[in-house]
Amino acid sequence: MISLKNVSKTFLVKDKKIKALQDINLEIEKGDIFGIIGYSGAGKSTLVRMINLLERPDTGTVTVDGVNLTEVGNRKLNEIRSNIGMIFQQFNLMNSIDVYHNIAAPLKNHKVPKKEIDQKVDELLSLVDLSDKKHAFPSQLSGGQKQRVAIARALSCNPQILLCDEATSALDPNTTQSILQLLLKIHEKFGLTIVMITHQMEVVKSVCNRVAVMENGRIAEQGDIVDLFTNPQSAIGKEFVAHATGSESVEKDLRPFYGTIYKLSFFGSVAREPVLSYLTSQYQVTINILFGNIETLHGTAVGSLLVEFRGKEEDIRAAIDYYKSLNTKVEVVRDAQQPDSQCD
Repeated sequence: MISLKNVSKTFLVKDKKIKALQDINLEIEKGDIFGIIGYSGAGKSTLVRMINLLERPDTGTVTVDGVNLTEVGNRKLNEIRSNIGMIFQQFNLMNSIDVYHNIAAPLKNHKVPKKEIDQKVDELLSLVDLSDKKHAFPSQLSGGQKQRVAIARALSCNPQILLCDEATSALDPNTTQSILQLLLKIHEKFGLTIVMITHQMEVVKSVCNRVAVMENGRIAEQGDIVDLFTNPQSAIGKEFVAHATGSESVEKDLRPFYGTIYKLSFFGSVAREPVLSYLTSQYQVTINILFGNIETLHGTAVGSLLVEFRGKEEDIRAAIDYYKSLNTKVEVVRDAQQPDSQCD
């Protein structure tokens, strides 16, 4: 559906070259809710603007639904862009016109008859639960309501792709969740491919099935959301996961503990089994749980524990080997032999 091959982009800022994107390779399948996460300056917004060619790459190709956008003329490009909706952090509504006319604007640009516009706007307002705000102005709406109007506007021309550039960053947590639930509803109803640009791991784990982690204009890793949470490969990926699961503060200060600290990651059926009780009874070890987290990502239970094993070295090793055999992962977070360091 969306393919970026060897894409790079450099900006000239005050006579200095800024490498916004470097050798980006990305594949987004039809029907994905694909998250692109990274801190400010990672290149996320530049990357999403490549998908509809609001920014042109210096090198590489951008292909959408089999068409290489870097090779088509402006007329064809505009046709393709009409199939790509976009919503923004600051909503980008026109303050001088009411909700109806904000949603109707793209349809008027396409010279759709007024009767059809009226019907479409009413349908979209019902979809986003704002039928009673049809003639309200943006200044009369809350942040969440403004974003719902922006979503309705983005859907007005029946796009197959919806780009969300930090669409929830300006909203409070409760409103963020309501917008994410609306996007899930839209995804289920229309089968859209949704690309979510965000620096919030909560957004990614709430709705995305696949994710790419960006740092310094590069993709540090990408893949299935469950794989990222259970087996992050990059340092930045591990940082985001630790923050999202709540283990970050514990991992940063392990000084009160003197033994080796292990991180046990698990998912699927293992998350529902009394594995630690079995280890304790079968291998004559005791387990000190320092932190625990479990949640469900796209129907899969995913969790992690920070623990100390206590007992004979050979019993601890046997217990860990058994745990590894359960399709899980074990990492040494703090080595007792090197207490001031952390390692994988």
